[in-house]
Amino acid sequence: MKLSDSLYSIARPLWDVASEKKFLAQMADGTLSQELFRNYMIQDYLYLKEYIDILNKILKLAEDDELRTHVKDIINEVEKELEVVHIPTLKSLGVDASEADNCKQEKAFADYIKYMNSSLEEHGLRAGITSLLQCSWNYAYVAKKVSDKYADTLEASPYKSWFDAYTGPEYNEANQLWIDTLDKETEGIDETEKEKLCNIFKKCAEFENGLWDALAKGPQNN
Repeated sequence: MKLSDSLYSIARPLWDVASEKKFLAQMADGTLSQELFRNYMIQDYLYLKEYIDILNKILKLAEDDELRTHVKDIINEVEKELEVVHIPTLKSLGVDASEADNCKQEKAFADYIKYMNSSLEEHGLRAGITSLLQCSWNYAYVAKKVSDKYADTLEASPYKSWFDAYTGPEYNEANQLWIDTLDKETEGIDETEKEKLCNIFKKCAEFENGLWDALAKGPQNN
């Protein structure tokens, strides 16, 4: 069994919980306030910049040429996500990138980033890839499930483009590259390491669910 099969089995119940979160439901039916969405886009923009930073740390650790190529491709895709999704959306909300750069990262996001960094630093390359994959795969799964559930209202939602970005073929192809990369890197690992990576993946899914709860409360002063 590939590691990705085990990861999917462990995380799917948590992703199903995420797909029922109020924040995402309101995005899909168009009732989410612009203030809440604006804060989300700022926080996610800051998060993705940190995500790219972790990817670059992984790139420095990678010795295999094929892995380095894959990581570079993933970095390019995440940078494209910032350029194509986040920066234009922020601009439409009256926020330019320099203003977003000066915003404070909220605790729920900072704690999640800290955990992913520590996973890489304490457990190495495979753990770093595992933690970052959860985010990518989570978004692909949740966006598809919420889109299907709210198909009747999504067409009129001002947030439809968000769902389109994460259910589209380009994003899903990039996510599959992540999955294939991790499976190749973890082929033949022992049960102890497999359990460790599964626990990291599950913990990241739990952090992700906490983000939606925090976002539903609005901007937090911390």
